[in-house]
Amino acid sequence: MQKLYVAVPPDYMGGAVNLINQRRGTILEMGQEGSDSTVTAEVPVADMFGFSSDIRGSTQGRAIWSLENAGFHQVPPELQKKIVTEIRTRKGLNPEPYDDKYYAGL
Repeated sequence: MQKLYVAVPPDYMGGAVNLINQRRGTILEMGQEGSDSTVTAEVPVADMFGFSSDIRGSTQGRAIWSLENAGFHQVPPELQKKIVTEIRTRKGLNPEPYDDKYYAGL
């Protein structure tokens, strides 16, 4: 997970928040800092690829943002099977993990 900080003019706040929500982000805090609105959120690293160009597009380049490591969280159960299958396929392994019988013989 990564902690995302975004500072943006109030007129573009909706675009920034929508972008965070589209990337499975969890908004932790929203506030005002001077003339800018701020958002603090936690977002999965896997969903942050391409964020730079998307935030520029949705805020017309007026957002200032930064990221920092926020540790690890368990992948949601509905995504686990899909992610495991993708990784195993990428590594040239059988997409389905071995069952208990396989490990019982070791």
